Amino acid sequence: MKIYKLPPNFTINDLKNNPHLSYKNNKFSDQITQTTLKIINEVKLKGDKALIDFTNSYDNNNFSSPDQLLLSPQEIESYCNETQDDVKEALKESYNRIAKFHQKQMPNNNIYYDNINVKLGNIWKPILKIAIYAPGGTASYPSSVLMSAIPAIIAGVKDLILLTPANNNKINPAIIYAAKLCNISKIYKIGGAQAIAAAAFGTNIIDAVDKIVGPGNSYVACAKKELYGEVGIDMIAGPTDITIIAQKNIAKAKWVAIDAISQLEHGQDSKAFIICDEENFANEIYNSINQIVDSQPRKNIINKSLQNSAIIIVNNINNSAQISNFIAPEHLQIISDNNDNLLSKINNAGAVFLGNYTPEAIGDYIGGPSHTLPTQGNARFSSGLSVYDFLKRISLIESDKKSFFKISQHAKKIAQSEGLYAHKLSLEIRNED
Repeated sequence: MKIYKLPPNFTINDLKNNPHLSYKNNKFSDQITQTTLKIINEVKLKGDKALIDFTNSYDNNNFSSPDQLLLSPQEIESYCNETQDDVKEALKESYNRIAKFHQKQMPNNNIYYDNINVKLGNIWKPILKIAIYAPGGTASYPSSVLMSAIPAIIAGVKDLILLTPANNNKINPAIIYAAKLCNISKIYKIGGAQAIAAAAFGTNIIDAVDKIVGPGNSYVACAKKELYGEVGIDMIAGPTDITIIAQKNIAKAKWVAIDAISQLEHGQDSKAFIICDEENFANEIYNSINQIVDSQPRKNIINKSLQNSAIIIVNNINNSAQISNFIAPEHLQIISDNNDNLLSKINNAGAVFLGNYTPEAIGDYIGGPSHTLPTQGNARFSSGLSVYDFLKRISLIESDKKSFFKISQHAKKIAQSEGLYAHKLSLEIRNED
């Protein structure tokens, strides 16, 4: 982790020239892209056979028939029985909080008549079929099942399936219990690019869906990118990141250090940026990080992701918003003596966590908003997963004879100017009656 001290009158070029901050890059390596495309083509051509081959090869399984890829009701019940009672209670509480938050997002149909009596509006309809992807690699996330499925349920989606990789034919029991809480009965033991391809094209064992959501590794993200248009996707997610604005005498150095580390343990390409307003405080945070890392079970991952990370010193904490907006973080923590003031200056962030007692980890599990958020600076133009990602907005227009006559006169002129004479005729013929 590097420490940078910005000049008092820093400019956007100072940020662009910083090798750690200028990290916006949604490209995948040639190796990842080529491997992903090979997997997609194999699944498209060979269906279930390709799924079995890739699932056995990549995830240490020994499946011999497509039926084994789908969890039976007995397997689901067995996994749920394996889930510890305290974990069940925690997941139930998380479900309730996530559901209450997303219920408040549901839009109403908007139908009205304008000043010449044309009926206009929007009608909201749920997407019909959704696939939820839940990772099962270096870490498996039952929370991702809840964060992805609950907004879909609130939106009115009726057909949900879960894709999650098994390893040696085993899955984290908490993932299956989370799926049961969401009434997902179709759970497939497949992951990676092959799972995304199967949900996009459909196979004998898996029906094609309309949209795929949920975080995954770089092969999953690459498959989403390649298959967008064949199927809907939530976003092309890259490595996770966090930015922490920490004011001296308000934020606690050790807490800031732990919050950064908690994000860096996701993977070796994770990133953490800490913006503070004093060199001594920056050094205190830096030393705390070094002290804490060695005690962490995932310290090898953290040490690698620290190489992507930085502490940035500004002369005034109020200048931190400009830096944060440039980074456009997935997660932004603000710990200052006037959090609301800084928040008012933030334009680009996936989710914001205010104060000493709102670490990003609260948002990962039980805060309420979905933790599926835009990464790699994409918060400049996109938002976190919500009920809106599972709804379609259908526009409505209805004019009677009188209102049609009023507006069609203008429409004819536009059609003629565009050289679309059949359009013009479609309008004129109704005025002849």
